[in-house]
Amino acid sequence: MYRELDPGTVYARTEILENAAAAPDRVFNIMLYRLIGRKETHRALGFQKLETFDSKGLETALKLVRESGQPTFTAAYMVSGYRSMGSRDKIVNVSRLFGRLHNGFDEFYPFLARAVNLPAAYATVRSRDGFGNFLAYQILVDLMYPIERDGGRGILPFTPDQWAAAGPGAQKGIGLLTGGSGASDLSVMRWLRSHQRSEFERLSIGFEYLRDSRGVTIEISLANIQNCLCEFYKYEKIREGTGRGRRLFRPSPVGSSPDELGSENIGAF
Repeated sequence: MYRELDPGTVYARTEILENAAAAPDRVFNIMLYRLIGRKETHRALGFQKLETFDSKGLETALKLVRESGQPTFTAAYMVSGYRSMGSRDKIVNVSRLFGRLHNGFDEFYPFLARAVNLPAAYATVRSRDGFGNFLAYQILVDLMYPIERDGGRGILPFTPDQWAAAGPGAQKGIGLLTGGSGASDLSVMRWLRSHQRSEFERLSIGFEYLRDSRGVTIEISLANIQNCLCEFYKYEKIREGTGRGRRLFRPSPVGSSPDELGSENIGAF
């Protein structure tokens, strides 16, 4: 599976990363969007500028979404209630969480921009309250996408094949594959990345690779291997009868534009 095809990722790229705002504003919005997990909610909030951001305004806007009867947060992955923020209301807690992130952003962003490699960038995002290993890595993947208005450069100067952090689902998927062999998560993901073609051939799988504008095959990146392992774990639970599918896949009408597609067709990313 290609994360790039997920309608939620299409939204992140076109509406946030390609926004004309400064890089810190775009990073802040990517963090807000990925924690909320719904493009409909982020669209209702509007693009947030660091200069004018107000946590109480965010709280009011999120409550308006809830009062409209629409889901406020994603159901594709866990979004904590953040009770440490002091309220029983998740919206209040998330608003306070982003108020705290906003207050320290002038210190946070330079550390992120100066990161010498992906593990260092990951540690920087992970250091912020509310961003666990899954969300932190998903944010990094967004920040590596090429941005047209920036000449094809990403906000972070790294590639999705340099390093990956396995989220909880991917870790369980790796455990099923290796049977507790002791191999590191990263080494397993790198093996799958480098052996994908030979394994498809060995198993007689005619995988339909994406192609770029020049017709060149786009292999499944290390970042996408991480996502695939999470989905593999879900599939295996259903196949073995120890789990169940929580949502049905809704095929998109032929010719639909990315913005017409549902935000959660592809599960957890």
